[in-house]
Amino acid sequence: MIGELPVEWANYLSIVGFLCLGVLVWLIPKERVYAGAPDMARWRDFRIWATVLICIQLGLYSVFA
Repeated sequence: MIGELPVEWANYLSIVGFLCLGVLVWLIPKERVYAGAPDMARWRDFRIWATVLICIQLGLYSVFA
């Protein structure tokens, strides 16, 4: 059944998966992100880094789709 689906579906499912992951990352409370950090510098927020990496990945998927 899954083998009968077009190859593009795998690409679309991957994109949806990355978008869901991006939403889940931003649901993490800010207090937990900065727990144990000596300061609340913006570069320490891993949600921003995760979003940048997800955008790069989505760009690659859109270019090579």
